[in-house]
Order: sequence, then C-alpha cells, then structure tokens
Amino acid sequence: MDEGAAVVRTLDGPGPVLDRLDAEVLRPSFSDDELSPPDELREGVASGALSVLWTDGGARGPLAAAVGDFDRRHRIVLLTWLAVRPGLRGGGIGGPLLDAAVATWRTAHAPCLVLAEVADPAHHTSEAAHGDPAARLRFYRRHGGRVLDLPYFQPALGPGRRRVPHLLLVVLHADPGFAGSAPDTVDGGVLRTCLEERQAASEGAVGTDPESAALWQAVERPGGVPYRPDGPQGLSPDRP
Repeated sequence: MDEGAAVVRTLDGPGPVLDRLDAEVLRPSFSDDELSPPDELREGVASGALSVLWTDGGARGPLAAAVGDFDRRHRIVLLTWLAVRPGLRGGGIGGPLLDAAVATWRTAHAPCLVLAEVADPAHHTSEAAHGDPAARLRFYRRHGGRVLDLPYFQPALGPGRRRVPHLLLVVLHADPGFAGSAPDTVDGGVLRTCLEERQAASEGAVGTDPESAALWQAVERPGGVPYRPDGPQGLSPDRP
C-alpha cells in the first residue's frame, strides 16, 4: 500500500487491529462514560453483535473507526462510535468511512434503520480532545443525517458509569417500512421498544425517572417521531 493511501476495510474479528483502534482512535476521542470497556468491545466484535469498519493508513496505522451495533429483532443499526485519530480530524478521512459504513449496513441488514448518537451543540462545548459538536453535527448533515425531535440521552453503559445527557438521535438511513403514519416521521413504536431494551440491558431496567419519562413521552407522539426543522446548527427554532 502507498504510504499516503487510506483504505476503508471491514474488521474480521478481534485482534491487534481492534486493540489499536480502541487505544489510539476511540479512547482519545470519547469520555469513559461514552465507551464500553475494551473487553466488552472485543466480545461484541467476536459475537458479531458489533460491526467495525476502519480506515487503514498503511504505514501510518489505523486512522479511523466506525462501530455499529445491530439490533436484529428491530432491524436497527446504531452507529455507536465514529472517530478519527487525533490530529487528523477535518482531513477528509471520516466522510468516506461514514458513507462506507452506512452503505455496508443498509445492504447487509435491509430493511433497516441506521441511527447515530451526536452531542447536541446547544449543550456540549468544543473540546480539544473530543472535537467541536457543532462541526460534528454539520458533518452528519452533509452526509444525509436528519435529527429526530427527541430529548435523547445515552444510557449508562454499566455499573459505575453515568448517562450521557443532551444528545441528538440522528437518522442516517431509514427504509420506508420504518416511517410513521404522519408525513416525515419515524415509527415511534419500534423506536421505543428498541430504546427501552437497550436501556434495560445497560442499566438493568427501563427507566421511570423524569429524564426517561420525557423520552418515552416524546417517542409515543401520535403519527410518529418527527424530524426537527433545519435551523442554526441543525437545531429547531425554539432552541439556542
């Protein structure tokens, strides 16, 4: 491979490449509360529950990773992590990787819904280590992402971990079968069941706290979950 070339590959299983992606790409890009422990990442890849596409930089090593968690029962793929090695962000590496990941998953799991969790720029500030939330949201929008109108949060990923609040749930691909009954919506029933099961698996139970209750109420709106109108930074007009 040419030293400057970058090739998107699909990871076959756990091993040295996954360990390098975890240590050199994912860990520097996310907080501990946002990431699963390394052994859980290895187990997920080994079982096939997690799908990993990565950018091979040849002599430069692994440059970026996209990790998808496929819920077979509901046919929903959640892009749990997309990250580029620090120092290379904004250099055109993440876009081809995201496009390849979505194309791979929508083909392999058709029909399906592909989602991503993105920090809300209205609540999360830019950090040198973790990047600029506003730039990240613009990136997803350039690649076809649409924000669902939900008060979304990431459930705590195990004992001793905290929830990650104020996230946006972004649709990267939606098969027509996932549409709600109202125009330009996503079916809230299948979305709620998937989110409840994910929360129960992570936190031990479906939440009844105010944060969870607000999410369930928003998901259950008649007609489906609407997309937010485009506005500054992709936010709805009533938000800062």
